[in-house]
Amino acid sequence: MNHPVLDPRGPEEIRAQVAALARSYTPEWRYESTEDDPGAALAELFCTMFCQTVDRMNAVPQKLYTEFLNQIGYQEPGPVAAQGNMQFMPNESVEQPVLVRSGTQVFTSDASGSNVVYETRRSIEATPARLTDVYYVDAQSDSLQRVDLSRPWPLFAPGGQEMQVHEFYLSENDVLRLEGPCTIQVELRQNVRYLELETANLLTAPGLRWSYFHGGAWLPFDGVRAENGRILLEKRTGLSLEPDQDGRICIRCQGCTPMALTLQQAAVCSAPLGEVPAARLFSGDVPLEEEGGYCFGKRPALYDLFYLRSDAVLTKRGARAQLHLELEPIVFDPPSQGPNYQFTQPIIDKRRAVLAKPDDVRVSGVVWEYYNGMGWRQLQTQGSRNPFSCRQEGPYDLIFQVPQDIQPAEVNAEEGYYIRARVTDVENSFSLYQRWIVPLCKGAWFQWQYPAPAPVAWIASANNGTRREIGQAAGLGDLQMTVLEPLAPGPAAMYFCFDRSPHAMPLSIWLQMLGRAELKGQLLWERWNGKTFEPVRAVDETEQLLHSGCIYLFLTEPVPRASLFGVEGCWLRLTCTGPRPVPPPVAARVQLNVVPAVQCRQEPDQRFDTGIYEAGKTVQLLTAPVQRCTVWVDELQGLSAAEAGRMAREAPDRVRLEQQDHVLTRCWVRWEEIPDLALADGGDRVYTLDPYQGTIRFGDGRQGRVPPAGDHNILVTYASGGGAQGNVPPGAVHSVLEGLPRISAVQNLTAMSGGIGRLTMEQIESRGSRHLRTRGRAAAGRDFEDLVRQGFPQVQHVRCFAGRDPQGKPRAGHVTVVLTGFSQAAEDNEALCRQVYSYLGSRCSCCLVAEGRLHVHPATVLRVNTQVTVELERMEQAADTQQEIGRRLQQLIGQVWSARPVGGQIRMDELWSCVRSVPNVRAVRSLLAEGAYDRQGQACLAPLEKDGGFPYAVVESGVHVVRIQ
Repeated sequence: MNHPVLDPRGPEEIRAQVAALARSYTPEWRYESTEDDPGAALAELFCTMFCQTVDRMNAVPQKLYTEFLNQIGYQEPGPVAAQGNMQFMPNESVEQPVLVRSGTQVFTSDASGSNVVYETRRSIEATPARLTDVYYVDAQSDSLQRVDLSRPWPLFAPGGQEMQVHEFYLSENDVLRLEGPCTIQVELRQNVRYLELETANLLTAPGLRWSYFHGGAWLPFDGVRAENGRILLEKRTGLSLEPDQDGRICIRCQGCTPMALTLQQAAVCSAPLGEVPAARLFSGDVPLEEEGGYCFGKRPALYDLFYLRSDAVLTKRGARAQLHLELEPIVFDPPSQGPNYQFTQPIIDKRRAVLAKPDDVRVSGVVWEYYNGMGWRQLQTQGSRNPFSCRQEGPYDLIFQVPQDIQPAEVNAEEGYYIRARVTDVENSFSLYQRWIVPLCKGAWFQWQYPAPAPVAWIASANNGTRREIGQAAGLGDLQMTVLEPLAPGPAAMYFCFDRSPHAMPLSIWLQMLGRAELKGQLLWERWNGKTFEPVRAVDETEQLLHSGCIYLFLTEPVPRASLFGVEGCWLRLTCTGPRPVPPPVAARVQLNVVPAVQCRQEPDQRFDTGIYEAGKTVQLLTAPVQRCTVWVDELQGLSAAEAGRMAREAPDRVRLEQQDHVLTRCWVRWEEIPDLALADGGDRVYTLDPYQGTIRFGDGRQGRVPPAGDHNILVTYASGGGAQGNVPPGAVHSVLEGLPRISAVQNLTAMSGGIGRLTMEQIESRGSRHLRTRGRAAAGRDFEDLVRQGFPQVQHVRCFAGRDPQGKPRAGHVTVVLTGFSQAAEDNEALCRQVYSYLGSRCSCCLVAEGRLHVHPATVLRVNTQVTVELERMEQAADTQQEIGRRLQQLIGQVWSARPVGGQIRMDELWSCVRSVPNVRAVRSLLAEGAYDRQGQACLAPLEKDGGFPYAVVESGVHVVRIQ
């Protein structure tokens, strides 16, 4: 406030006036301020004392105004202590929770080296458990998501990594080693036959998908249908079923069923849709070409070998296989010979000469063999057992059962599954005149068919994050395997997993919330008791996740370990009984073992004596400023024992009696603090406190009671603290004033902020005048602002918007008070808004509060970033000009704009003027400004094109990029 100046004269003017008067009174002497002149010394002394008189005269208006403030009842607000959240971490070796009592003192050092002490505001038990995972589970949408705790995450809404799958795998490598078009028959055996029929129909519904693995991906089957309680899968392509990374060839079924599906056993069989060509053919050591070749060469001999390889067919152990050979006999005629004369007769008669006929040489005997891992054993065959003799006309089909003990063999450096034909007899092999009939193989094809489905060797399922598998399932008669299982019905819930039991009395969970999302229902915390989730008692300081704060859970017993969603740990569950919130509450962080702390220190109790009728008694406390104070007065001297007992019964919280040997020795009565003794009657037990000076003043008998006489009969219990020295950043407080056993680390998670000391006289004057106008009630918009400034010195900016809701939209009848404190931390401003709302709610129209039309909202912090392109006059000064532009922009935004009221800080024309006024700037080619702000945990950017685009914003300087063109 600008007070009138009664006398504007200063020291120089007074000296000049004294010198002028001296010339008129004593012309023979001049006032020249020389050091050896006694007259000059007297004149200088007079000028100095007269200047002090002028200063006192000019201070009269200010003193009168101060007295005016006292007359209207304005009270200077007391010191405000910084507050924040402290975290206590037990040692890793601790198994049980550690008690952290209320009033535990921690400290940090200020710039002068003094300790700034903080005290916890409530008792907790610090648990050694660690929060490992948080899951979002919603049975209605069949969603199971793991929350990423390193970034903001919503509660009761999707926003994490989806982990929900419903699938099961069946593996039988022999049956499922398939390369071409084929069919697979799946038989899912259950206790009751009609269940198998229903299951087959259920698993072939459109919502379920059957697939196989190929090329690193799962490909769907071309046809899926149910037939007689079995599932028929058809693959019409030539793609093969490939093994996974564990070497298993699997088929997979994906999809969710309305009920759990439990199998007693599973079996599969396969069959080709056509003939399967042999993979490789060998004539001994010689591979045959694709167009064909001789099975045993052109001159078959005993023990010659013909190999046929087919990994897809010969692995079908127990299946009935058919080998179809396309053979063509190749005849090698011998050279022609003349008549055969009988040279053994005495007379050679040419008429009896016989024409020589060649003998047919062919493979007359073969043995089919397979490899069993130790050697080649005979294969039992049917049909064309020796198609290589070429005696048979028509198809050459060999039928055999694939042996159970067949093993891969290495033939000609190629490992695979083989059968072979070994020559055991060659007809007419020793004839002198031979005609060779040699089989030429043009192709070999296989087919197979299982007599019954084969039990699967391995079965696995994945449901609701849990994976189960059974190896060597073929040897088990009853698997009792649940392959598909939906989530248990229930509301959407958040599951918290701990590495060990988090039991504590209470367990403190701190949630840092972003934005404000109101829940319609009630929050329910539950613990796993080994069988089900049971409710636990909780104290919620977040007001249903509306803002940041602590939630205290009273877990009296250890939480048993359990495996949920495939993760083993100790589990807590959080559900909401109401409808799903839109938008959902968003949490930025979650921490354990957190307790609120305030910057204060409990001082030793002080006792004072009182003389006989010591009216207006004043006592001085040793430490100031005073944060909280309780005054007890021993009134036993003026009371009888009966009166003291009656007072103790009527007001047990205000009267304490002390006895020694059944004799009443003290009667302590708690006196109340009031702002001014002028408001009290003569018999009221009241006092006033100057928190900055640490003085307590009692009444004089007319305004407030006089304390009775006695020795040490005034007991003062108080704590010191408050002021701006308690404001420190996160992590600055990390020491315990006294040893705290089994606690390894202490830190302040949030900034200790909000501390405000004594106001300056200018601040007192600016607020005091508003007190007379409002008189403690809010009617107009300015009244809300004035009341907030009077009651909360820690508020930096406040502005009332009439007819607007918290989102800034016009709404008739609504009042929104937007404010920000000296701390820019979101949780601090949220806590400040809650205090302001409670304060204004009792000082404005009750209809505003009852109908929900009063809102107190923190201002949106808008970080202003700019990109400037300028043209310079002198390029050699480009670096200095860039730095000067950045400095002026930071000064404009951080000092000039931020000092203005909420919503009126941005002036785009000032940005242009600021840049143009920089020396060496010839022209401003472009200037782009954008505001970065946080909305529900998401970083947002908005162009700043007009001044009033953000009515609830306060600005801070961001990044300024200056380009030279």
